[in-house]
Amino acid sequence: MASSRFNRKQRTLWSQSGPSPRLIFGAAIIAIVGVLGMTPKEIFGIPLAWPFAALWGAIGWGRVGLALRPMVLLMIFGLMQDIVSNAPLGCFAMINLLVYGMSAGIADQTDGMRDTLVAVVGPAVLLVVAFLLVWGFASITGDHLVRTWPLMANFIITGLIYSFASRMFDLGRRPGESPGGN
Repeated sequence: MASSRFNRKQRTLWSQSGPSPRLIFGAAIIAIVGVLGMTPKEIFGIPLAWPFAALWGAIGWGRVGLALRPMVLLMIFGLMQDIVSNAPLGCFAMINLLVYGMSAGIADQTDGMRDTLVAVVGPAVLLVVAFLLVWGFASITGDHLVRTWPLMANFIITGLIYSFASRMFDLGRRPGESPGGN
């Protein structure tokens, strides 16, 4: 009897929670990182790279398919980022939604596979696309080619943090799907 007790998987609070609490938790993390990003980000005069936190949600939330609530949150986060970074209104909202849609498309094409190749290559490709979109919008609206290194540093930080925190942005199942109904 003792061996059967050890063979059972431990059910965590996270694994038992549904998509709504997971979405709220992920949105809170994005909001906290976004608010902290409005403070000066330098140590001893050296500027720090700050992640594009909304992309964590766009990539992670998109893995379960398209849903209205994540889209609304990504638009709100994008508009807030537009205001903070003095970008034209709608740029970051559009980038977030494009990355979200592409993430949902990748998940749909791979049937929600969670193997290493899809879990690593998919987000990496999405981050490259997001980088190119941000760089393109910044270059177009600035009437000159924007330096790539500061943006690249931000995206490297975004990707590194996402690689460790990706489970926080996994909604667990598709919208409307019953628990355990994979």
